[in-house]
Amino acid sequence: MIKRLFKVVMVLVVLLVGVLVVSFFWIDWIAKRAIEAGGTYALGVPTTVQSASVGIVGGTFSMSGLKVANPEGYGPSPFLALGDAGVAVTLSSLREPVVTLPKLTLDDLTVSLARKGGKANYAVILDNLSKLSSGKASSPPVGGEKRFIVRELQLRNIRIGVDLVGGPGAIGELTKVNIPIQEIKLENVGQTGTGVGGSGVTMAQLSAIIVQAVLAAAAEKGNGILPGEILGELQGGLANLGQIDGLKVLSDPSLIQKIGGDSATKAIDQGKKAIDDAAKKVTDLIPGMKKEKK
Repeated sequence: MIKRLFKVVMVLVVLLVGVLVVSFFWIDWIAKRAIEAGGTYALGVPTTVQSASVGIVGGTFSMSGLKVANPEGYGPSPFLALGDAGVAVTLSSLREPVVTLPKLTLDDLTVSLARKGGKANYAVILDNLSKLSSGKASSPPVGGEKRFIVRELQLRNIRIGVDLVGGPGAIGELTKVNIPIQEIKLENVGQTGTGVGGSGVTMAQLSAIIVQAVLAAAAEKGNGILPGEILGELQGGLANLGQIDGLKVLSDPSLIQKIGGDSATKAIDQGKKAIDDAAKKVTDLIPGMKKEKK
């Protein structure tokens, strides 16, 4: 009987060790897949992560190379790209249905806003976020609904580039305005009764909140820099999502001042002139299209 009991205990130990080993080697892939699925579901465009690492023993998480693709028709460059992300969390919290993250930091975000054919890429993203918030989004991500509470969400070193005309090549470079933002902060994301999201947020909801916060910062700091049409479109799309309480946006006033004033108007005028000049050169090269001199 003792030998039989010993064998049962040994089998259980082996099974437990096997589960731990499998979890150790697969948990990074599971985390990577959850982030990609949540982002794709929330934003309606492919979201990919280069690498994700979960430190089971130390209770840490890091991620790099996150990219949110542009909607179809806006080229291969990403809508949003992230350098690095890091968070510290207790191992016991990871086993809970709602995981509490003391601080989540995202570093080096690059966001590219553009208009093409009368439609803007950010408008497509905002439409997808609106569907998510209204419950109309389809095909939810596969897997468990692990939820998160983030005590402090910090986004640092954000560069928002806005293509005002959408011209190709060198023409496009003439019509771009950059809005530098040092930091975006949110507190108690997903906290019951306060903050954003209620009793915890899913990975998809967290992805949506991050993108909404960045676009809200672009609208806030772009006032006086962006043309009224773009600013109004951003503000209107954000209004449909509702306000994010406690959003704090920090930027260097001297940098904002340098790109303010009539820089956007000048950029558009330069871009239109460049497009007209390019079109004239093409027309002159086509037989029968060149106008005769009077």
